[in-house]
Amino acid sequence: MTDIQIGPLAGIDTEDDDAALQIGGDAPRLYVRDAVNLDISDDGRARLRPGLRKLSSAQLGNLWCSPATDTVFATQGRAWVRINPQDWSLTPLATLGDDPVSHIDLNGEVLAAGPEGLFAYDGQTARRFTIETPSAPMLEATTDGSLEAGTYGVAVAWLRGETESAVSEAAFITLGETGGISITFPYSFDASVTQVRTYFTRQNGGELARGEDYPISTLQVSVPQLPAAGAAAQFRHLEPMPTGRYLAYWRGRLLTVTRNILNFSEALAYHLHDARHGFIQMPQRITFVAPVDGGIWVGQVDHVIFLAGNSPDVFEQQSRKARPPVPGSAILIDAQIAGADASQGGQATALWLAENGFVMGTAVGTLVETSGRRLADITGAAGKNVVFGGRVVCA
Repeated sequence: MTDIQIGPLAGIDTEDDDAALQIGGDAPRLYVRDAVNLDISDDGRARLRPGLRKLSSAQLGNLWCSPATDTVFATQGRAWVRINPQDWSLTPLATLGDDPVSHIDLNGEVLAAGPEGLFAYDGQTARRFTIETPSAPMLEATTDGSLEAGTYGVAVAWLRGETESAVSEAAFITLGETGGISITFPYSFDASVTQVRTYFTRQNGGELARGEDYPISTLQVSVPQLPAAGAAAQFRHLEPMPTGRYLAYWRGRLLTVTRNILNFSEALAYHLHDARHGFIQMPQRITFVAPVDGGIWVGQVDHVIFLAGNSPDVFEQQSRKARPPVPGSAILIDAQIAGADASQGGQATALWLAENGFVMGTAVGTLVETSGRRLADITGAAGKNVVFGGRVVCA
């Protein structure tokens, strides 16, 4: 019987014949069929993987740690909770609904997407991230005013601090003689809304222009004359950003997924969405979203697609003949983990688990299959990748 030198170890190979597992020459190495509870170092040495200990008996899901603040979040049933990792006590934040739930950091807040909507946590309290679009105001003619006879349009928007909702449908009123307009505002059920903003057309039509802002407690105002025309209503015909799977951020936009639809928020108006144009329909169900500098990697059922470009209106769909990815397993890794060739100058690199092992998607749309043809038949209904101790671990 031929002696086989156990080491240095090169990794796992489930595809080649037994004779191909041992590599000779100036850099001898040995592939193994499996390595259970072992870590293999860069120089081919094996050591036992550290054991595990139970930290909490709570039924937690979607565990996530904010890279910006080191705050830990999870779901418990339908509740979104913050975790104190010192004693694993839980602080309920909001009701997100059942799985799936995704998290990202955005402008000093943590955003979570669940079936119940998009929510934000500012370090103190959680609130719904989007603002509902108000209904059109009710208008009545008054005799107290100096508006000339004609037709006038009025619309409103909610304000949460400086954040403005989409603009309501315009209501119109025709004055038969000189007078004013009484405006009854719609009611807001969102306790975080602070003001209502008005928009007016000029006499007999024209563009909606910004008028006055009023405290949200204001139920009705009388307008004897039009206010000085402000900026045009920029958020007309928009909707609150829809929730979905695989919440992500890319080039000033939020991304969410609904089945095979990739939704985009408005640029730098993350809470708003254009339902007419703010989406891309993919050929198959989307299984992950991983934005990189040169575009967006999108997982499909049996392959991946790279959306190349720097804005949605110029995207080019480039299909890549990769093996089927494990849904939800994509993350972004830095240059230290990806290596100089894949990171291409320190840019973030996408990484996901596929049927043939870990696959990297570079910032310019090229694929790097780290295991080549040595692994196969890796499947899963869902997966989560994390970087821990300089390694990528997928559950």
